[in-house]
Amino acid sequence: MRIGILGSGVVGRALATGYLRHGHEVRIGTRQSELDDLPIGPAAQVAADSDLVVLAVQGAVAVELVSGLAAELDGKVLVDATNPLDMSAGGPQLYVGTTDSLGEQVQRAVPGARVVKAYNTVGNALMVDPDLPGGPPTMFIAGDDPAAKETVGDLLRETGWDVADLGGIEASRYLEPMCMAWVAYGARNGTWTHAFRLLRQPTAG
Repeated sequence: MRIGILGSGVVGRALATGYLRHGHEVRIGTRQSELDDLPIGPAAQVAADSDLVVLAVQGAVAVELVSGLAAELDGKVLVDATNPLDMSAGGPQLYVGTTDSLGEQVQRAVPGARVVKAYNTVGNALMVDPDLPGGPPTMFIAGDDPAAKETVGDLLRETGWDVADLGGIEASRYLEPMCMAWVAYGARNGTWTHAFRLLRQPTAG
């Protein structure tokens, strides 16, 4: 699959490296001239040429970025890996929540894209091929397009994840606060290699 990643920070680089390891064709959309020997290109070209696009930038610039790429993202599966984090008070807080979410804002900004919220509840070190005691962790996803969620779910399972679908994109209102729970545990325990796992009762039959 041709995967484009918008964002050249630690999340974008971790996903690119992991996807390449699994044999996918990957490019990072960035204005940099080179990046750790990873394939790069202009964001608009990367988005237009990809089958699936991952939004991996700071939450504060996410809506503006995708708004400028609406034509290139039209019809594309767009994985929203962002969180609406505000660090102005000295520690992480959410600047949107309860009645809206950054995931919903991204979908409204590019109504032609098929947005799936994912990757926002775990650190970049475990985003691809997480190896933790007790089996694969669970990636919780949300989005309005069933086919897009199936595509993202297949990619996640291929790269080591259990998948739990929480429903429409409005479920981002619950996924984004999960990031804060992940951060709180890490800050209290001084570790950043943890992830959530959903345990299920086996169904009869």
